[in-house]
Amino acid sequence: MSGTELQIGAQARAAALVTGALPDVESTLRDLGTAVADASEGFRGGAAGALAEALSAWYDAAGDLIPTLSAYAAKLTAVDETAAETEQRQHAAYSRIAGRLGGPS
Repeated sequence: MSGTELQIGAQARAAALVTGALPDVESTLRDLGTAVADASEGFRGGAAGALAEALSAWYDAAGDLIPTLSAYAAKLTAVDETAAETEQRQHAAYSRIAGRLGGPS
């Protein structure tokens, strides 16, 4: 064994970890946004415009993080579901072939 084989259930456990971390990530992003907003109040002129533009881009990207992590967790779960279904189909096919050949099913 190379240690790279898929273990059914491992992806669902990883998805649960990702989903469980979402409130902490959301809280951290919110706190960071507040801290940056508070710290940027002293900017004036061209620096203020550049900072506002950079912060806007950052907030847009940060806003995508929670939905992206949620979608990632869903895809991890789907991997487990698909692998389990495939394994069941393969086992059923093996059993049918083994039965036809007179072997253990």
